Amino acid sequence: MQVINVHFDPIGSPALLAQRLQEAVAAGARSLLVLAADGVAWPAAEVDPVLRALPVPVFGGVFPQVLHGGTHTDTGLVVVALANAARVTTVSGLDQPGADYHGPLAAAAAHEGRTQLVLVDGLAPFIEDFIEAVFEHIGGGASFLGGGAGSLSFEVRPCVFTPEGLRSGVGVVVDLDTPLGIGVNHGWQSISGPFVVTGAEGNTITSLDYRPAAEVYRACVEPIVGTALTPENFFEHAKGHPFGIARFDGSLLVRDPIVMRGDALVCVGAVPVQRMVYILSGQVDGLIGAARQGTADAVQALQATGGRAAGALLVDCISRVLFLGPRFGEELQAACAHLQQTGGPEAALFGALSLGEIANNGTYVLEFYNKTFVLGAYGHA
Repeated sequence: MQVINVHFDPIGSPALLAQRLQEAVAAGARSLLVLAADGVAWPAAEVDPVLRALPVPVFGGVFPQVLHGGTHTDTGLVVVALANAARVTTVSGLDQPGADYHGPLAAAAAHEGRTQLVLVDGLAPFIEDFIEAVFEHIGGGASFLGGGAGSLSFEVRPCVFTPEGLRSGVGVVVDLDTPLGIGVNHGWQSISGPFVVTGAEGNTITSLDYRPAAEVYRACVEPIVGTALTPENFFEHAKGHPFGIARFDGSLLVRDPIVMRGDALVCVGAVPVQRMVYILSGQVDGLIGAARQGTADAVQALQATGGRAAGALLVDCISRVLFLGPRFGEELQAACAHLQQTGGPEAALFGALSLGEIANNGTYVLEFYNKTFVLGAYGHA
């Protein structure tokens, strides 16, 4: 990713977006990354003509919050001018069962580059199917980074910026063809389990160990939080107690439960049947330490390609903000400090606080994470 400049506005609007995009094109941008925060309205009727009129490809999303340096806000706008002539593939149907992603992705694979940015509607129920298809067609030696756009209201609305306009139920795959060093870490620890997922449909868990999923979860979490879990207070307490899906290497893939619907639990991302899951908890210092380590891993991975960090794109889970509260700034400062220590004081940190994170490091299978710190360090243009 070759960054010309990063423009951050703490308060955005469709009119300001149009202005910043025009300025970026005038500065020589050959493609444009847009990260907008959901605290401001982004009506497709106003945004679409702006995106379609651009002479260069545009991609991005509307996220719960955006970040720049140590600042994070639910009203901000980040416009990144890139020297890369990025190739953007838009794939629809992430909100439809059985959608065929292979045609568009086969075309994208014909121009496979070293780095792929993957952005999705974070509330779509079939994200994992799409990600699996992406890796099947483009995997191999490519590094992937991205995440889920959408609103903390959990209301489905257009949230992915594409060259065709602002869309819902879609994913975009962006070939950047320049190296990124990827770092992934979460810092959550198991406190209960394992449980076998005996019933699940997409992103909804219906039973654990042949018992109603909500019953099992409540029995574990209610004694810790000191109150009965209800549909109304569920997210407030569940944000500190995600699931961890056991991987074959013994690590845990974090999955965020967000809604209790009867006896079922709705998550951000799918939970496969017959997999073992744990209930997790986190300590503030452990999560901040995970961010520091994730940044170090990303910088080291970039250095292994011969690059020196000029900055980083961070995709961090919005539920980490909700869990860490006023101490979330320490997570951003930990990332900034290490980035500038190795890349110099001008090394920029920008990104989005997302509904799910997407990454791999060029070797392992591509995955959709929750509650996870994912950072891509990029070199000098």
